[in-house]
Amino acid sequence: MEPSSSNSDQTIKILRSSASSQGRRRLIRTTTGIEPYAGPWNIKTASHLLRRTVFGPTRGEIAEAATRSLDEVLEILFQDQPQPDPPVNPSTGLTWVNSPYDPTNDGAYRNYLKAWWLGVMMSQGVSIRERMVLFWHNHFATETADVQDSRYMYLQNVLFRQYALGNIKELVRAVTIDPAMLRYLNGNTNIRGRVQENYARELQELFTIGKGPQRGPGDYTNYTEQDVQAAARVLTGWRDVRAAAPPRSEFVPSNHDPTDKVFSSAYQGTVIRGGSTASDGPRELDELLEMIFSQEETARFLCRKFYRWFVYYDIDANVEQNVIEPMAQMLRSNNYEVKPVLEALFRSAHFFDENNIGCVIKNPVELVVGSYRQLGISLPETTTSAYYSLLGALRNTARTLQMDPLDPPSVAGWPAYYQIPDFYELWISTATLPARGGYSDSLVTGIRSGGSRFAVDAIAYARMVSDPSDPHKLIDEMSEHLFPIELTANQKEYLLGNVLIPGLPEYEWTAEWNTYASDPNNVQKREAVAEKLNTLLRFMMRMAEFQLA
Repeated sequence: MEPSSSNSDQTIKILRSSASSQGRRRLIRTTTGIEPYAGPWNIKTASHLLRRTVFGPTRGEIAEAATRSLDEVLEILFQDQPQPDPPVNPSTGLTWVNSPYDPTNDGAYRNYLKAWWLGVMMSQGVSIRERMVLFWHNHFATETADVQDSRYMYLQNVLFRQYALGNIKELVRAVTIDPAMLRYLNGNTNIRGRVQENYARELQELFTIGKGPQRGPGDYTNYTEQDVQAAARVLTGWRDVRAAAPPRSEFVPSNHDPTDKVFSSAYQGTVIRGGSTASDGPRELDELLEMIFSQEETARFLCRKFYRWFVYYDIDANVEQNVIEPMAQMLRSNNYEVKPVLEALFRSAHFFDENNIGCVIKNPVELVVGSYRQLGISLPETTTSAYYSLLGALRNTARTLQMDPLDPPSVAGWPAYYQIPDFYELWISTATLPARGGYSDSLVTGIRSGGSRFAVDAIAYARMVSDPSDPHKLIDEMSEHLFPIELTANQKEYLLGNVLIPGLPEYEWTAEWNTYASDPNNVQKREAVAEKLNTLLRFMMRMAEFQLA
């Protein structure tokens, strides 16, 4: 197969084959499990780990990781990080997130918030934290367009960062009374006599235990309609306080249902005793969550979500037995602490199995943030209008590609992580694939913001190759960084003879590079080399393999 940058249908076919359980190298799925990985640790394995945990690892980060051990890299990935500085209004340089609600400017603030978060992802370095913040945002999907208060969404984003690798039970409790979630799923209108079931339903269906196969009307195996109704009554009395600065939530005893709440046999007939004092609302909430997290299926449900986010979408019987079940047991034995479970997954033979490398289609945020970061393109100063303008443009690209951060399409999150049977393939269409190519082109031609042009320095990128004058090493090492799977010999030959130096003998590149290297301040020589490298980069980033991780 020769690379093609113009045939969208062929590229889509390749991507769907690569991400499909029936694709190449996936006719038989892996039988490896959570046992520790015992294979080689090198550029390939280090690259795979960082591709799945960091947005767009740079060549320097991958090379550094390869010189360390797997345990050392995981320790770096899981290190605690300080909370980033809050977003600002670039016109004033001041933040608004702790101020009273400003309806006149909140639409602009929401856009600044989205741009700010993309900037945090780009500047994160070798850390899994922002990947986890995005995971929790998808898991507890909340739409800014519905919440209509940028301060609420900022506080929720901070919450996800605080608990990114912490205790899931504590996170679920915090999310349950989070002002943004109270408003989004109508928890703020859930009062005695007028019970609102939205959050109680999603708490079980999407956030903790999952439905399971439906056994009859109102019986979803893991819980029933009786349990939705009882949980909703437990959750009466909580509301957001918008007038506060910063906003907060509170429990109002007079709005709480004081009667006992009786659950079905799915929860062993648990009864949560009712009450009407200020302490009863928090107590009943804790008992509700303890009941849900005591069910074994809750840990399995959560581990499947981790698996589809970090490894692959297809959970067959072998994966369920060899990966999901051991992870779930580990999650329960660690009282729902995230970090030990993910560390075990990233140390496992299954994670590094050849079948699990290069089988994920990058989501739009991963593509936009990762590609920019991967190429080492600089950013403006973080409090300037140019910074927010540039990051706003990148956020608009992600939105065009069907992933608008802080505005998922529904409470279920993005369909690519749950929609059977297509999953990740949903990211690719005849509309989004050309837009992806247009974005990668812009990283070469340049994105303008604040009077400056932000683009890859192709010569600086090439200088990271061990010998950029050797066209074979140039293409080999660039491919190793840009693609998660190895190109065929025919593909590499095409890149050399049809893209880098079309119609010319190989030595022409060596001579041209060496001529430039001997006189790097010569504009004409520099531009001649840069033009060829830019053409090569643009072509490579339009190849199907660049869309994979």
